[in-house]
Amino acid sequence: MKWIKFLTSNKIPYYIYKLKREDFIILNNNNNIVIILSGTIFITKVFANKELLPIAILNKNNIFIKNNKELKIYHKLVALENTYVLTLDLFIVQQNKVNTLLKINILNAYKKTLEQYEIINNIMSQKNIKNRILQLILNVCLQFGKVKNQQIFIPFQLSNKNIAILTGTSENTVSKIMKQIYNKKIIKNLNKKVIFIDNILNLDSK
Repeated sequence: MKWIKFLTSNKIPYYIYKLKREDFIILNNNNNIVIILSGTIFITKVFANKELLPIAILNKNNIFIKNNKELKIYHKLVALENTYVLTLDLFIVQQNKVNTLLKINILNAYKKTLEQYEIINNIMSQKNIKNRILQLILNVCLQFGKVKNQQIFIPFQLSNKNIAILTGTSENTVSKIMKQIYNKKIIKNLNKKVIFIDNILNLDSK
């Protein structure tokens, strides 16, 4: 993999973690760079009162840079499927002796990550909870969906619990709204594991 090659050639220490679905990593006060080597994760900011703020859904080659020294706030990275992530120290990369090409690759990957931040911001700006949920599912389909027999499958399990976290609502509310959505056949649930959509335009249905 290109990241491992770059880091090894620059003699930069790094760690690789394998996460199974629903496994997570906690990032506290250290300044870190997290690179998604494969798989999919979502990131939340956790405040001292345990309130969660969704940040982004990231997959292969996306980068999360933690440069936050707020003492009572940490970030939680949760795997949506089997995922490999690489972590390294931000301070080392900021040093001038690090290869310029590596810095450019990190910046380019981070630009794509910023786009994912904007997607979650747009979802959270929706006042109507049902619209938040539909917009989340639409964006997940567009980013990660697999097309098969004119249907779009989300290739990982998006549980009601995770939908609740990513839309800033309760799991009970999500369950009620998802039931309405299923009853109207806006989307379908295959074996209670994989969401699929016959016609993505149906997501505009009220």
